[in-house]
Amino acid sequence: MYKTRWRTHAQAIFIIIIIMSLLPFCTNEEASPGFLWSSTPKQDVERQDRSIRAPSATFLYSAKKRPALVRSHCDNHLALYMGKWILITRALFEESATPLEYKGAGKLQGSVSSAAFVLDSLAIVIDGKLYLYSLTEGTWTPAQGVKSMVSTVSALQCCFSKDKACMDVSSCVLLYNLGSALEDQQVYMSSNGGSSFFNLPMAPKATEFIIGVFNMPTVSSIVAMLADNQRKFSFRHISENRSVQTDNHPMQDPLSSIHVIQPAGMRGHLIIWSPHMLLYSPNHGVVIVPVYIMGEENATLPPPKVTILQVATDDNGAMAVLTSDGVLYYGRAGLEATTVRFASVIDLSKDNLMLFSDYGDLMMIQAREDLLLRGVDFDHKVIIVQQELTRTTPPVQSCPVEQFHSTFAGELFYIDMGSTVHLSAVYIPSPLCKFFPLVTVTESKLLSLDEKCVEDGITTEGTKKYRLDIELKQLFFMEAADGTLKPSSSLRKGSLSTVAVDLMGRNVSCKDFNPLKAHILIGCPPGKHTRVLKDITTCTKGTFTQEQLQDNFSYVIPKTVYDPQHLFRPGSASSDLHISYSITDYFCPILVYHDTPWIPSLELWNGNEFVEQVSADFVMFEVNGMYNYQYLQSVEDAKCVSQPQNWTSLLSQQQYEPNPNTAWTRNNYKSCKDSDGPPLTDPEAQYQVLNMGTRNRILFPNYNGMYVFTAIVVDPSYSYCMLTTTFSVYVYGAFPPHPLPSCVALGIFLAIFVVLLLIGFFFSKRNYKK
Repeated sequence: MYKTRWRTHAQAIFIIIIIMSLLPFCTNEEASPGFLWSSTPKQDVERQDRSIRAPSATFLYSAKKRPALVRSHCDNHLALYMGKWILITRALFEESATPLEYKGAGKLQGSVSSAAFVLDSLAIVIDGKLYLYSLTEGTWTPAQGVKSMVSTVSALQCCFSKDKACMDVSSCVLLYNLGSALEDQQVYMSSNGGSSFFNLPMAPKATEFIIGVFNMPTVSSIVAMLADNQRKFSFRHISENRSVQTDNHPMQDPLSSIHVIQPAGMRGHLIIWSPHMLLYSPNHGVVIVPVYIMGEENATLPPPKVTILQVATDDNGAMAVLTSDGVLYYGRAGLEATTVRFASVIDLSKDNLMLFSDYGDLMMIQAREDLLLRGVDFDHKVIIVQQELTRTTPPVQSCPVEQFHSTFAGELFYIDMGSTVHLSAVYIPSPLCKFFPLVTVTESKLLSLDEKCVEDGITTEGTKKYRLDIELKQLFFMEAADGTLKPSSSLRKGSLSTVAVDLMGRNVSCKDFNPLKAHILIGCPPGKHTRVLKDITTCTKGTFTQEQLQDNFSYVIPKTVYDPQHLFRPGSASSDLHISYSITDYFCPILVYHDTPWIPSLELWNGNEFVEQVSADFVMFEVNGMYNYQYLQSVEDAKCVSQPQNWTSLLSQQQYEPNPNTAWTRNNYKSCKDSDGPPLTDPEAQYQVLNMGTRNRILFPNYNGMYVFTAIVVDPSYSYCMLTTTFSVYVYGAFPPHPLPSCVALGIFLAIFVVLLLIGFFFSKRNYKK
């Protein structure tokens, strides 16, 4: 049914007549099509600042014949109206809007061909060039790096996280010239939100023309829709190491009239439509199917002798289609797209724009000039979808599902190497329900999916309750001969995938039960880190107390045991090093006896949850450059088959000042167990890689003092995270150092011994004579 909101303007018109009669002069300014502007006397400029344009301002209008709508993926109330005026609304057309004007450098005609919301800006193509309009500051900035005329801008917003991978998606902007030949290389890409662009090379396989270019992060690809000379189109998936083209499909209309909608939600859906064609792809253009009409056998949209005027979608899979006979079709896109014909007929005499509200109902928007406010107002007609579904022929089945929900809807989950994600959904159908939950994943080559639906009790009404358990694992791991997981060459960090649970077979029923979506990111969980186990510390044994460590505690490192450049060079320090101890950073030091081979016990944590003992290779360095410790195993003892890396060589290879924090990490680590490594040249060298599963340990000298170590997990197959932790160690039990060299002390001892021996001999001889 329709609910109409019309305003009466009798009082407004009366006020305008009075104001116009009081103005002695009125001159008409030149205005762009569709909007009336009048100039005001100079003395009234300050009162009319809102409606008077600056001298350099350019009025903007759409280059297309029919109005169009651009909605933000992340803010449901932010939208752009493109028609006789270019209007930005932040209240979903519930308030009046002032036409957008270009107030940047240079003079423009003001013809707008395309626009998209990107981060906190609006990317808008004016007169064949891209400009960024800041939604917060109201400033205009021309894009850099675009060397040819363009017509269309494309962007996908990632709204569920501020993670770098998600921000990278939102910062990706694609720019191209619709209908241009692919060989002209007029496709541009930006990775910084549209500020600057670079050419995106795409090798043409024949004479191909660009229909659209889209960012598809859930398959790690840029997808281009191309047309050939035979009036057929296909999709090409372009990624780092592959380019895959789909089958050809016939076009029913000229290339310039084809529209492609990439709905929000990141499920890989595409809707391709033109006046005589409506197609749907559930998987990034790989499979393309027609949109069917319920109740009519094998009938597809549009019907014969009817054309399509508008198509609207939302991020939950709902879609609406308006045809040239005034008929409105409503449907839902899942594995396939099915629509039902509404009984009501739409008045086509007005330029209405169709969109979905927050509640899933349809809104018809008509823009009209507000002479009083010198802006644009909007008339609304709301179509209550649920009411229309009760009037369809054949009737739509009432929803036989009582509950369908989960705790993961809209959430982001991380999958680290070798880890799994467990999801759960609740499903309570009525006894005669034929629907069933179906789990889909956008990137089946990236994730393995294991689902199980189990009975989970009975509701108070006696209805069976079901629980759907979902387990997700990352693919592209191979099990090595030693039983460890090794990443294959196709492993992709930072890849996104969307997992969706929908009710299979419901068609347009159960409107209020939206698909349950979770987003999966292959990468390092933000809270994952390592800690060192501190079972015996100086505080627990009474060597130091926390009060002592807090009271400006400091210690001295002799110049003979440290290297300021961390290059392990004896004699490189010119003076002793005075260190102030930070109990905030290191708390109580681990207590280690000097004569005991030692290795720290590293623990893996995710937030405040303990995960496991770290079983991967790691390396350590002393933060202040101390080098008076050794390793228990040699290269030969560690059974290396290639020459292992070491601190000295890696630090010396750094371009600038040696930095042990970056010299040896998971990014450049090479295991000495790899036969493809450098040949074994020094088997007696110390093996500087530690692992709790091996015998290698740290050997401390006859030295009592404080060490501050940083441990870095270097095994690239253990985690995507850069796992480091810094901790302190106090070594005790060593004898005090001798003030004299051992050879001198031995000589003095022997001399004293000889003297005592001679004295005893003479005393004994004297006593013998007596």
